[in-house]
Amino acid sequence: MTTNESLLSLAEYLDLSRNIGESVIMMQACNDACAMYVGNAAKTQNLLIFHGSIAVSLADEILKRTRIGLNRVEIAGQIYRFVRSVTHFEDRGAVVFAPT
Repeated sequence: MTTNESLLSLAEYLDLSRNIGESVIMMQACNDACAMYVGNAAKTQNLLIFHGSIAVSLADEILKRTRIGLNRVEIAGQIYRFVRSVTHFEDRGAVVFAPT
């Protein structure tokens, strides 16, 4: 897997979240995948919109290429600005990518 692949995957979700005006929420791994949601991370999990899942290896690479706090990342010639934070939904942790 290339770094480019992980960041391109993240960019797809960031574009989706920007169009909706919400955050990307990447849930803690379950069965070798991380569920991906878009929504308001301050609300309950059942209000989030499920948008598929990604392999744990891809999620790990995304986490390696970003950091907690403000991020400015160039992906395929486009600049993405977002804040990465963590949260908890019922029984599992999650990483939040909130567009700025």
